[in-house]
Amino acid sequence: MIERKAYAKLLKWKEESPYKALLVDGARQIGKTYLVEEFARREFSSYVKVDFLRDERAPYLSQATSARDLIERLSLMVGREVIPGETLVFFDEVQETPNLVTLSKYLVQDGRFRLVMSGSLLGVALKHVKSFPVGYLHIETMFPLDFEEFCKSQGVTDSLWQTMREHFETETPLEASLHERLTKLFRLYIVVGGMPEAVDRYSCTHGDLGAVRDVHTELVGLYREDIAKYAKSRTLQVASIYDAMPSQLDKENKRFELRSLKEKATFERYANDFAWLVSAGAALKVPNVSEPKCPLKRTEEQNRFKLYAGDTGMLVSRYPISVAMAIVSGASDVNFGGVYENVIAQELASAFVVPRYYRHSRRGEVDFIGETPSRQVVPIEVKSGKAYKRHVALTNLLSSSEYAIENAYVFSEANVSVEKREEKTVHYMPLYLAPFAIEKLAAEGIDAQDELSRMGCAAETLLVPPPSFADFA
Repeated sequence: MIERKAYAKLLKWKEESPYKALLVDGARQIGKTYLVEEFARREFSSYVKVDFLRDERAPYLSQATSARDLIERLSLMVGREVIPGETLVFFDEVQETPNLVTLSKYLVQDGRFRLVMSGSLLGVALKHVKSFPVGYLHIETMFPLDFEEFCKSQGVTDSLWQTMREHFETETPLEASLHERLTKLFRLYIVVGGMPEAVDRYSCTHGDLGAVRDVHTELVGLYREDIAKYAKSRTLQVASIYDAMPSQLDKENKRFELRSLKEKATFERYANDFAWLVSAGAALKVPNVSEPKCPLKRTEEQNRFKLYAGDTGMLVSRYPISVAMAIVSGASDVNFGGVYENVIAQELASAFVVPRYYRHSRRGEVDFIGETPSRQVVPIEVKSGKAYKRHVALTNLLSSSEYAIENAYVFSEANVSVEKREEKTVHYMPLYLAPFAIEKLAAEGIDAQDELSRMGCAAETLLVPPPSFADFA
């Protein structure tokens, strides 16, 4: 089993949320079903799975006329005495019967079952749920394997990962041979990506990137099938956006140009189509911020954005095979800017850090921009070539006294170094150390406990009793 960080979140749900169902969301084929089944086998004495896309028993449940009817049918399906809290029910592919999400409230209230739901395109399907069970449902979003998970799957030990962290924290260069090997591993991650089937194929074939590319081709085909099946009347529009993504990222200015879809196209006309791809996990929308001040969300421009792929390996498979070969070999005569940026966008998203970028007509464009929990804005540049210290827009941003930005990161294939620009600190880091920088950025959409943990605060930080008014009685 490939070690996934999401497993710890499932454990946390079991221990801390006995009165809530769990919905595992995320793109197609990222390992949701496999992870839940492994969790069920390890952590529960019994479990029953119903696949609403393929299981012949699915109509028996989906035809339930009431909550009581559903519970009775489910009890018969289990076929044995139900020990409260020890039986896990797993509804897979619930996008086929989204109203089961509404009925999950009553299964939770019944108290005999622990319920997990999952499926493809849930982000799309849940918009059609008539009555969302607020207070009875906990949602966890999964992503393709991030770089740390990929490293662990390829033999990087916890101690080596800790060594990498120490070099990041102390800002000291890694030993040359280790740096070279980790750089090679990062290039492989770009091409293999984080889809579990592709990673598993790479491992099982002892490094056959041709076999991995075949997996990616099949996955891209499945994504296109999903668009045809679920986008309905907007199939052509959604498909045209999906097909345009590689060429849009190949441009010097990687902002998505609407005129590539249709002359005089407007964002308003295509807004729901972009949202469909993002909800399906096929794309990552990265909006521009017009002002690099906290909170960054305040000046997001939703109609000015870049559109990255949900998985970099799948993106690379949509370019000629020579591109993958050049990336792996470290060719310096080809510009891989869009692909390298895609990896960082993917890392940001998987850490629940909303990816954004900054562009100004006079200052120029910075690839990404984030903020720390202490409300410090942090610009990030991603360089695929050797001229990684040439960054005019970043220097312009650092020189602006209006924004008082103190630190910036530049990720490239070079080893660790630190310099001063405009009396501000620029941290030059190898791409494989990007996860440690991203950890320092503020995450959004996570629970309070996790947010406090990222800030390095104790849980007691939120224990703030109200003021006493006893002396006014």
